[in-house]
Amino acid sequence: MGYNIKGNLRACLYLDIYEALDNVQVLIYKVLDGVDESNIPKNQLLTLSENAIAAKEKRCLGTGFTDEDGNFGINICDLYDEGAIEIDLVVSDKLTTRKKRSNRIQFTARRLNPIWRNNNEVKEFSWNYSFNFQFWSQVRQQFDIWTILGSVKSAADKNMVIDGVVVSAIDVDWVKDDFLGSAVSDSNGQFRIDYKSIDFKKTYLSPLLSIETPISSIPGPGVYFKITTSEGILLYEENRAMGKTQERRNIPRCFIIDLYI
Repeated sequence: MGYNIKGNLRACLYLDIYEALDNVQVLIYKVLDGVDESNIPKNQLLTLSENAIAAKEKRCLGTGFTDEDGNFGINICDLYDEGAIEIDLVVSDKLTTRKKRSNRIQFTARRLNPIWRNNNEVKEFSWNYSFNFQFWSQVRQQFDIWTILGSVKSAADKNMVIDGVVVSAIDVDWVKDDFLGSAVSDSNGQFRIDYKSIDFKKTYLSPLLSIETPISSIPGPGVYFKITTSEGILLYEENRAMGKTQERRNIPRCFIIDLYI
């Protein structure tokens, strides 16, 4: 009889806002005898070294990747005879292609003793997991990922969402304003822009230096927004002075905003 593990993975970005963990590699390992399957520090990211990963390779029972909704399914190899398992995740930097740099981490998410459920010729176990904000923020910091989540609505009717427009986020700087990124609003009027600190720490000496001009201890950017059609026709543009206001300067790693046009 075969074994199959399926489930769903997601993580908290901010308050009650969650993201599906897509394209995450899930690895299942056999737990060594004498190892406490519950002995993993809570809310603490412990990345595995290359040597530690190599040492576990022979204990691997199966692997797979999550889809765009965070769902996965893994068939366990025939050598498995039940018992405790260890679930590792390999998370990659989503902005790798833009930064031309490979970056990924592997960590152990859970050790547990599955309760298998018979389903015809296969025994199944479901593992759905939601990482809390405290833990997931450590993963995001590891990759230096910053995010702006927002929606575009009608100024005349604030219940009407605006889809298909291009939202651009710009950081106010002393010498030259920095383009953080852009995104197209979806059918719900929502958009997401991911960027890195280097995007708002560019200077006239970049890439030799990657600090604000002048040198500043402020960790976050000061943002203002521009909205255009897909053809580039300007629909809305904030005054750059908005990036210097109390609510817009030094925004946190995950920033939420509603824009009205």
